[in-house]
Amino acid sequence: MPDSSGQAALAAVLLSVAVVAAALVAKLAPEPYMDEPFHVPQTQAYCAGRWREWDPKITTFPGLYVFGAALGHAVAASQRLLPAAMLPALPLCSTTVLRSASLLFAAACLPLFHHAARQLDVSRSQRQLNLMAAACFLFPLHFFFSVLYYTDVPSLFFTLAAYLAAQQQRHYLAAALGAAAVAVRQTNAVWVAFTLGAAVLARCQPAAGDHGDGGSSSRANSSGRGGGRRPPNSSRQRAGWLADLRRLLRQVWLRRGQLAGELGPLAAVVTAFAAFVVVNGGVVVGDKAHHVPVRHLAQPLYFLLYCTAWLAPVFWSPQALMAAAREIAATARRQPATSAAIAAAAAAAASGAVARGTLAHPFLLADNRHYTFYIWRRLIDRSPWSRYALIPAYLYAGWAVQRRLAHRDPLWLLGLAGATCLVLVPAHLLEFRYFSTPFYLVFLHMRTPSPRALAVVVASFAAVNAATLYVYLYRPFAWADGSVARFMW
Repeated sequence: MPDSSGQAALAAVLLSVAVVAAALVAKLAPEPYMDEPFHVPQTQAYCAGRWREWDPKITTFPGLYVFGAALGHAVAASQRLLPAAMLPALPLCSTTVLRSASLLFAAACLPLFHHAARQLDVSRSQRQLNLMAAACFLFPLHFFFSVLYYTDVPSLFFTLAAYLAAQQQRHYLAAALGAAAVAVRQTNAVWVAFTLGAAVLARCQPAAGDHGDGGSSSRANSSGRGGGRRPPNSSRQRAGWLADLRRLLRQVWLRRGQLAGELGPLAAVVTAFAAFVVVNGGVVVGDKAHHVPVRHLAQPLYFLLYCTAWLAPVFWSPQALMAAAREIAATARRQPATSAAIAAAAAAAASGAVARGTLAHPFLLADNRHYTFYIWRRLIDRSPWSRYALIPAYLYAGWAVQRRLAHRDPLWLLGLAGATCLVLVPAHLLEFRYFSTPFYLVFLHMRTPSPRALAVVVASFAAVNAATLYVYLYRPFAWADGSVARFMW
């Protein structure tokens, strides 16, 4: 039985920390910063009823601004009804009010994280669930932008909520949430398509238990088979991918009428966005010149290393590395030729991606206010060969993530990999914010780490948040144009 009191206490602590962080930002850095000078004035125009006004430099749909304007008017109405001591007077749709939208979505994300962790693996203990929810809430790329007026937090909320609703076969709700996700950020259409594919897989693919899986797999699948389990070391898993795909396609065809009725709303969201791309001539609105699709083949490699680096206690601890070495050596002894061929192919693919697909957007090279500027200069592009020195780390990260997800359905894994590549490869800019949704999907679906490892992850996230907020608030510097600059993600 869920420990509701412990969950409530955890929520109270985490939300209190976020409120304190937001208050510090409002006090020490009240002016709109970085992307906020685009987001805030556009929302304020909507607040004033100027719905036809649009900044041509903005590239996203206006979902964030609609939500922000609604919140601004709700706060203004509350100010008229409540005593000033309870709710201080704030200008309509001020930066502080609009930033609170991210904080509210972050608060809504917290129970969503807990629910997702429980729904996607019913065997997790209450302690593991609480630690996973805390890790999700404190994940630095999420926590940092929960105190600024950015698209990131509402984007994650709607995307994850749509995925979970579809897993529960609440497809009209999933479609509404998916449409909201796309309204906030266009690339979420890819994650709505992934959600649709996972829902199709859940309806048409046999349960993991039908393939001899034991334990709690069939129970986990009862809440949605899209991420269903498979035996981690089964030969069927390696040899049956194509057979599973053929069987899935056959079932889709045979049940096309039923699927259209059940999943039509989700499909409509994806279809409508595809039509928009055709008519618009691209994904972005506004400033298309700086957002031209490219073939940034190194992006998935960056993501794999990024994912494992944040979860270093799980993937890079001495115990994890020793266990990986033993497993790889055992596999090589059993299947030397196959192992050598796979390793050579993976190394060749990674080398080709690095050689032909390592790109640097002008924004990355020119803007030293972002941490990615220093990661690029001091790690990836330190020397002509430094980017190649990371290939072994990429290969290990890819292998380790796959092993942590090996109990999931191979077709689901293929869909996750494809969606991640579809989001990241066309993006010219190395921007860690783009990595957030696939990171959460990996973390929430992977084989659950031990409570001790999760506790270390939570502590490390908290430490990073403290450090980055301190630097942002207390270590500003003068930028080239004389304006105040702050380091941020």
